[in-house]
Amino acid sequence: MERAEPLASGCPGASAAALAPRRTIPSAAGGDVRWYRATEDRDRDASARWCATVGAPVVHLRPSRTFPLWTPDEGLEVVVWNTFLGGGDIERFLDRELGLECEPGASGLRVGSRPFVLMLQEAWRRSESLPLVDDSPEVPWMMGPSGDVPAEADIVRIAERCGLALVYVPSARNGPDTGPRPREDKGNAILSTLPLTDPVALDLPLEAGRKVAVGATVAAPDGAWVRMVAVHLDVASTFVRTLLTGNQTRARQTAGLIEGLEQAEADGPPVRGTVVGSDLNTWAANETALRLMRRAFPQSPEWDQFGTRGTYPADHIHLRHDPGVPLRLTDYRRIENSYGSDHHGRRATLWQGNGVGR
Repeated sequence: MERAEPLASGCPGASAAALAPRRTIPSAAGGDVRWYRATEDRDRDASARWCATVGAPVVHLRPSRTFPLWTPDEGLEVVVWNTFLGGGDIERFLDRELGLECEPGASGLRVGSRPFVLMLQEAWRRSESLPLVDDSPEVPWMMGPSGDVPAEADIVRIAERCGLALVYVPSARNGPDTGPRPREDKGNAILSTLPLTDPVALDLPLEAGRKVAVGATVAAPDGAWVRMVAVHLDVASTFVRTLLTGNQTRARQTAGLIEGLEQAEADGPPVRGTVVGSDLNTWAANETALRLMRRAFPQSPEWDQFGTRGTYPADHIHLRHDPGVPLRLTDYRRIENSYGSDHHGRRATLWQGNGVGR
């Protein structure tokens, strides 16, 4: 992947100046997003057309509430979940699974609950500031539950009500403006009780639709930085793209993700470990995309044989860390309640040092 100079809309540019190091764009709500774009011209050109239909990223690097820190004796919950564009009840998920009360006047995390980072796919944002768009190849049809979805399910509003740090980067619109719902875009998001730093966006090779992986770092107990990444791959490509790429949809996108993360690490600031929470949309445990991820993230837990979208092994958590860095994942498992989504989430506890679970 190549570093990209974004345009005013929040899209990575395609000019020669885009190769200059560490170009950033101010987000709509503070903070900076560092962009990386796919290396092939056809991917960059198509992605630029899709990007012109969405709004700017939203970044709130610090939680507005006070939460416990990640300590050696208190692990960090890392969770991945595809929220089905308003179909999944995120606030109920936060309450039941992570012990966070978002009601007005609530104190925050319940006693006994750990700090967490939640990596989301199919998060959505509703805003009248989004560009007006009609039906076009760059505007996918509306997805998610039928009928209107309450504005309170907007990922930006949820982060504000719950007092969480947020990085949200849209990938595409959720339907044209001729549809039944107000203007929406969709993408990946990271919600965290810990402060976030160094947000990055990785514009993956474009197959059926535009996919932008989102990353941000958190401080481990010893002060080292650990990057958290939310990523979502395509289920299948279009007929034309299948002919062009030999039906290597998720393999191409996975290779782009790995390359982009390596470039981000080379650019700094240094990270000692990376956790990827993904909906890879993989159909089988031996699929090429999963083999590539296991090779690049050798400290990942083994798949437990439980599907997360029906019987399919779609959702995963992967880990890699520098030699000698004592990071490890325990209690890796599927979350049994889907909370209205079409996916089950996955969770694990990330430890640094010799901490052990209760």
